[in-house]
Amino acid sequence: MSIQQSILVIDDNDINRLNLKLLLKNDYQVLEAGDPSAAEQCLAKHRVDLVVLDLALPPEPDNPEIGLAYLCQIKEENPDTPVVVITGHDQHELALRAQADGALGFFGKPFNPDDVKNTIDQAMQNRQQALREEQLRHALDTRMGHQILGKSAAIQSLCKLITQVAPTPSSVLIRGETGVGKELVARCLHEQSQRAEHPFIAINCAAMSVEHLESELFGHEKGAFSGAGERKLGWFERANGGTLFLDEVADMPLSVQAKLLRVLEHGEFSRLGGGSMIRSDVRLICSSKMELEDLIKKSKFRDDLYYRIHVVEINVPALSEHMDDLPILVDYILLQKSALCGKNIIDISEKVLQDMYEYPWPGNVRELENVIERAVVLCTSNRIEQLPSLLNPHLLQASEDPFETWLLSLPKEGIRSEKEVANFERRLLLTALQRHHNIKTQAGRWLGFGDRAKDKMRYLCDKYDIEIPEES
Repeated sequence: MSIQQSILVIDDNDINRLNLKLLLKNDYQVLEAGDPSAAEQCLAKHRVDLVVLDLALPPEPDNPEIGLAYLCQIKEENPDTPVVVITGHDQHELALRAQADGALGFFGKPFNPDDVKNTIDQAMQNRQQALREEQLRHALDTRMGHQILGKSAAIQSLCKLITQVAPTPSSVLIRGETGVGKELVARCLHEQSQRAEHPFIAINCAAMSVEHLESELFGHEKGAFSGAGERKLGWFERANGGTLFLDEVADMPLSVQAKLLRVLEHGEFSRLGGGSMIRSDVRLICSSKMELEDLIKKSKFRDDLYYRIHVVEINVPALSEHMDDLPILVDYILLQKSALCGKNIIDISEKVLQDMYEYPWPGNVRELENVIERAVVLCTSNRIEQLPSLLNPHLLQASEDPFETWLLSLPKEGIRSEKEVANFERRLLLTALQRHHNIKTQAGRWLGFGDRAKDKMRYLCDKYDIEIPEES
């Protein structure tokens, strides 16, 4: 159901108020006031989207200066509320004065229903357009500010650590599941550092070939390889004095790792096809959803590079670990997506919010953003209140959980043999790993292992001969 916009009609003539109400009631919620005192009470109690003000106000209806003065008072106390004024017949000059004092439009008496409706509809459209523009500015300002939203203990702890680490020159390794906001954390570190006035550059190492990644990082000279028609500056040069964020650094090829290590050790590098050394002062921040320690054991990541980038570690919690922040995140994302899509969707129903609470969000905040954007695009009212036709199908019903199904199949007398205990533990481990995309640390924390999560999971995986795929 669409939420009606509200109009306050201020007119001491009962017949005029009744006629306007009958004319507008199908499209708007109409509130009434017979004098400024009643109008003030109404404005204090209700959300009013537009005021219709008769300039002929008591106690001197023949003195338009009283109406104009009250118009100025309304605009001073409620600057965002548009006002349409009612004037007498042949009072065009008075209408122009009212517009100069802030009125958005006017119509005269006696009323012409078409003129009244067109004037008010146009004023409301202008009002909605102004709201959308304000929402868009707010959404973009918030995005530009790169705020980490949330009041939960997990998010407050994260923000405190960022504030502590940001002013230092130390390299940072950000860990976390896909979609938790690792780049946002990196941007916050940059913006709170002494390098904030210099560039912040983010590179996704998983999205590039070896040659492309090396060229992007270090640049190349003309003719360095096929297609290198001119010299290109790499991101280490362009980010000089600033911050370079390497997303998914675990996917960086060993050959590029070696060159990156040299930059970190000596602060210099050479372009592809070039011989001269170039110096660069860059703070390096890396991220990974994979366990770099496991890759080191498999000789897929250099241990000396690991120690260079792993000076300070920041773990970004999964959305499932700070669900108390869901309403805050939903409000912000809804505002942002609504503004960017040119809509005025103001809230989301309690039922939809409750369904969101019950969903595990394996894609974390990124998935939440996608779901809300889809809801905004498909929504036909001012409120998202029906889940089935709006959100992703997997939110409508929980898929069958093999572990829960297996639990229900256990005998009522419980687990009795050591073999059954071992089977139970193995199934529990597999479930934890599956729910956390084979990230051992996250799976271990979900199981309650705390700071010992990684070591405990390694031990149990070895015990039960559970092999994690290489890409994890």
